[in-house]
Amino acid sequence: MKISKYKLKIVCGFRKEQEFTIDANEAHKAYYLFNNPEKRGTFNNGLALKGSDIQRIEPDYNATMGWNHTHQLTSDDWNELHSTGVSSKLQGIMSSAKDVARANDEKLLATPLIDLVKQLPEATPRFLDTKSLIKKM
Repeated sequence: MKISKYKLKIVCGFRKEQEFTIDANEAHKAYYLFNNPEKRGTFNNGLALKGSDIQRIEPDYNATMGWNHTHQLTSDDWNELHSTGVSSKLQGIMSSAKDVARANDEKLLATPLIDLVKQLPEATPRFLDTKSLIKKM
């Protein structure tokens, strides 16, 4: 699996130990599980979750930037995230992952998100045609 420098956080509860970091190339798996609460899934880092356990999916700025996970972001940190484009890149990743997950096709989950996005046309509609996407794979 291709490893991205970008990371997302899956939040399953209110405590810090109920927050899990995943690679951005597996973001579509998290959204798929979130949209299908009865399903179970595993991630490459060993994390196994039920879709019903997921409360939120959000950018993990600390893991992406290599900062300590307990670090509270300051205004300087936010300025750095915006000036380097990390914030907008993570938002784009989340949007693409959500679109792929909306296709509701389990065959797409084994492919890294970056490979799926590369195969899509520039002006991707909000609803993906999964049959044509699978043919390209």
